[in-house]
Amino acid sequence: MWFRAFAPGAGVVDIRVAASADDAEENVSSGAVNLVSTDMELVRDASVQVVGLRFANVQIPPGVRITKAHVQFATDETGSTATSLVIRGQLAASAPAFLAKARNVSARPRTTAAVSWAPAPWLVIGEAGAGQRTPDLSAVVQEAIGAAGWAAGGPIVLLITGQGRRTAEAFDGDRTLAPLLHVEFEPL
Repeated sequence: MWFRAFAPGAGVVDIRVAASADDAEENVSSGAVNLVSTDMELVRDASVQVVGLRFANVQIPPGVRITKAHVQFATDETGSTATSLVIRGQLAASAPAFLAKARNVSARPRTTAAVSWAPAPWLVIGEAGAGQRTPDLSAVVQEAIGAAGWAAGGPIVLLITGQGRRTAEAFDGDRTLAPLLHVEFEPL
């Protein structure tokens, strides 16, 4: 993680998923949660799943305006199946790490803000470019940090649902290519 201030109260945060319990796949049918997969299917594996990403120690102070935000993924497997995803945040000031407990991803309270993403085909393994980057998630992150009790250093959780398949690196596959949250903010 790094933090760079541009003006009083403004800054940039880049933080990767940093632990096995910070990226999770939950089977929608059974509710079973997998914390140790070496990749993440967004969102179809053997069945449809909900994917959870937790970014710990996010140094964004309360009371700022989020100007840009996205998650950067890296391709673990190529794929061109039509894919339509929805990304929401967890509405909690201190979202806990995921547990290998039934419905531990899907049962979390979600933000009203949501962003749709129809990623282009992922054709090169290891690629982490514009095609593997979510659209702007500013509204989702803004609502997440607006939860009562939010403080700098808290975690942000993102929840991904939808249909289709893009396969990204997970923490347990390649830590250096684990999902990266990028956020830019400024004072209100």
